[in-house]
Amino acid sequence: MARHGIATIVASLLFLPLSSALEVETHWPDSYDVEWQTPSEDCRGSMPLGNGEVAVNAWIEKDGSLRLYLARSDSWDEYGRLLKIGRVRFRIHPVPEVSQEFRQRLRLRDATMVASWGGGKQWVTIQVWVDAHAPVVHVEITSAAPTTTTAILEPWRTEPMEIQHLEVSDVLIDREHPEGKRGKLIVRPDTVLENCPFGIGWYHHNTESIGPALTARIQGLADFSRVDPLLHRVFGAVVYADNGRTLSPRELQSIEGTSHRFKIWVSTLHPATPNQWLNSIVQLKNEYEAVPAEKHRELHCQWWKDFWERHYIVVSSSSPLPAVRMVPENEHRIRFGWDQAGGNRLSGELGRISLWEMPLSDLDIRALAQVGPRESMNVRWAVYTGFPKPGDILEGSDKISFDSGLTIEAWVKPEQLRPGGGRIVDKVTPGRDDGFLLDTYPGNSLRCIAGNHILQVKDALPAGKWYHVAVTMDPQSGELKLFLNGNVVAQKKIPVEDPAYVVSRGYCLQRFINACAGRGPYPIKFNGSLFTVAWPGAEGDADYRRWGPGYWWQNTRLPYYTMCAAGDFELMQPLFQMYAKDLVPLFKFRTRKYFNHGGLFIPECIYFWGDVFSETYGWIPFEERGEDKLQTSRWHKWEWVSGLELAWLMLDYYEYSRDEKFLKETALPVIDEVLTFFNEHYQVGSDGKLVMHPAQALETWWDCTNPMPEIAGLHAVLERLLSLPTGLTNQEFRNRWQTLRAKIPELPVREVNGVTMLAPAEKYATKRNIENPELYAVFPFRLVSFENPNNALGIETLHHRLDRGHVGWRQDEIFMAYLGLAEEARQYVVARASEWNSESRFPAFWGPNFDWVPDQDHGSVLMIALQSMLLQKDGEKMFLLPAWPRDWSVRFRLHAPYRTVITGEYKDGQLVYLDVEPPERRKDVVLCLQQGSVSKGN
Repeated sequence: MARHGIATIVASLLFLPLSSALEVETHWPDSYDVEWQTPSEDCRGSMPLGNGEVAVNAWIEKDGSLRLYLARSDSWDEYGRLLKIGRVRFRIHPVPEVSQEFRQRLRLRDATMVASWGGGKQWVTIQVWVDAHAPVVHVEITSAAPTTTTAILEPWRTEPMEIQHLEVSDVLIDREHPEGKRGKLIVRPDTVLENCPFGIGWYHHNTESIGPALTARIQGLADFSRVDPLLHRVFGAVVYADNGRTLSPRELQSIEGTSHRFKIWVSTLHPATPNQWLNSIVQLKNEYEAVPAEKHRELHCQWWKDFWERHYIVVSSSSPLPAVRMVPENEHRIRFGWDQAGGNRLSGELGRISLWEMPLSDLDIRALAQVGPRESMNVRWAVYTGFPKPGDILEGSDKISFDSGLTIEAWVKPEQLRPGGGRIVDKVTPGRDDGFLLDTYPGNSLRCIAGNHILQVKDALPAGKWYHVAVTMDPQSGELKLFLNGNVVAQKKIPVEDPAYVVSRGYCLQRFINACAGRGPYPIKFNGSLFTVAWPGAEGDADYRRWGPGYWWQNTRLPYYTMCAAGDFELMQPLFQMYAKDLVPLFKFRTRKYFNHGGLFIPECIYFWGDVFSETYGWIPFEERGEDKLQTSRWHKWEWVSGLELAWLMLDYYEYSRDEKFLKETALPVIDEVLTFFNEHYQVGSDGKLVMHPAQALETWWDCTNPMPEIAGLHAVLERLLSLPTGLTNQEFRNRWQTLRAKIPELPVREVNGVTMLAPAEKYATKRNIENPELYAVFPFRLVSFENPNNALGIETLHHRLDRGHVGWRQDEIFMAYLGLAEEARQYVVARASEWNSESRFPAFWGPNFDWVPDQDHGSVLMIALQSMLLQKDGEKMFLLPAWPRDWSVRFRLHAPYRTVITGEYKDGQLVYLDVEPPERRKDVVLCLQQGSVSKGN
């Protein structure tokens, strides 16, 4: 795309010594290995492993047991729910005391978890890895003294079980029905193999299919011919031990010795019988074991070596470490006695409450506890002291950063509280880790939360008495303390970590998670990927995921925007296979049936077989609907940017990979169908431009004309298509594209106090969600960007956005990076990388945020933003360091269009090394040096 007016300094690029950049490979990615010194309490202390098709949650418990959850991306049950394969425990006998010299490490270099403990002649080592080239999980145990190891199957689907609470994409949910559903969702039991030809095993066989035929009939798709995607799907696993003996159908023991090797074959076959499935595993085992074990390990390690060497971003701070950020910033005001949504109300009385922007000493807290609940004080430096009523808000507290620390002291007299407890002081989004609170959860306990750090004392506040409670947070020492009646009752020390390191680690671990779960038959599930675990209060053990089994495009897309710059082209194939190949005939069929015109539209919410969610489409049959055949749900009834974003991603993939076969056979035919839909679906106005109505701007603005996401998408996609060499397209395509381009309205704008900025749509009303659709002209479609004369238009839009945040699918830091706002982007990526799930031990198990744990959108936005701070592209141009903070050093290897690889190092405010392959692409690199200005209103 043509651009003008680059708003940066363009510097000359000189070759520098190669050793400067290659030094990173001596420790990459080892410095981001995750290491623990104690075993885990439960599955929320698991580490992720996988080969892209088979995934594992692995953890060591206090009794020395190794436990594994196994998963695949194609283990869909009778209702189209993505189930775990199952769980296996490995028990060592005799086992050394686990408290002795315990060390567990996720070794990223070769995607292997290693745990060891014990001393002298009583040590044991466990190694777990998933073969990068086969659906085989390896468990290898060595010990100083002879031991045995027993593998024990731990199925939880042992009897038919009804799921009481259905998620919004479950096939039987109907929230307008008196029972909230159109039938019972009965989880069918797995079958444990009674006579496994080797080892022990189990499987789940879908003997019925509840979903595809039902949704097809309701949605008018029964005439579309397809194989039932659920019926006779068989998935499961078989555990084998070298020289092992079967103790029972659920127990397999290795012979006594100092080395034990287990393999778990994890497989899905569809359609199939259980015997066919088992025979396929026998064949797989025979073929696998015909190759020496050392060769499998060598090939596995080579795959991961290639993965890590083709891309890296290693960030470090040039300046000394800052104090640890104890309290994440947010835009909430402090509230007393209630949470931010008006819930979790404290039943009882509040006395004096005081707050400071610094940590008080233990002696200070003890002195405060001596001043009664109704007594006033003259306190120095307090930002507030008073006697608030429940529900009161501290005005102006949204402007306080608490960078220097925090102290809260409060008197409280609770009644007997419900299990949810009640808030005392609150500055956090309910259910999130983006601020702080002091409350009584659960019941009459005492708890404080600061970001993802929690201190809690159970049953500390019996009803009917006054208590003095306090919390101090010291960013210099990293100490978090909780006080009751003047005494410290809980405390923890938070390690002081370089924010740049935290960002790099989060980036590295998220990319690792993508690789562990992203090469299977289906796209990555945004709401947990393949790493869901059992959660308190959630039905179905680790099968549960909030929002259910469906695919939302706006959530599904984000991991895939990270992959071109990383060179992870292989990981993009499942998305293209489902959306651009397997489901295209259905998309075209539905478009013709619903609208009687050509092209295709891709609904926002679909099952993996392509039908719209039952709850979304509604339960009135197609034939009874009159003229409007679309879904009844207004949340995304006319949201059709998905096809344009799929087109954008496919064009990115072609630009980076130069895969002409993919472009000609897959991308261009699908993109042309998407554009044909818009061309034939909407009429033109008197000015010859499309009038896109009815329409909506994402899920946020429900009543729109000419919404920004679709308008920007059409402009951007058509510009890229028409810039392709004529030899890659045909004249028929180009004629249609040129005709359509002439019909596209200009990007919608609005004025606020005389300032022009982008608008969600030409006309818009009925706000129902918290997205910023006006900024889709910035990301993903990059019509407004830092080097463009319209950059100020984008910055004003950013600063006037209605909704803000740095968690989940929110994309604020990507917008900032695209607009060249280095300091704002840094603040947001640091905040994002610092917030993982407080109940999870692994530092890249984000969420739940808006979705579930681990939240794949949260980590993906971090990746996209960091990549975009380092490198942006426009046609042949590559903009280096367009939004990079001067006091962050970085070593990087990034991929760019036309099979270009850029390797470099930026240190102490200077680019000290740059290598561009192929060399002829060096002329297209533009070095952008920031001026250090910081815009307002982030």
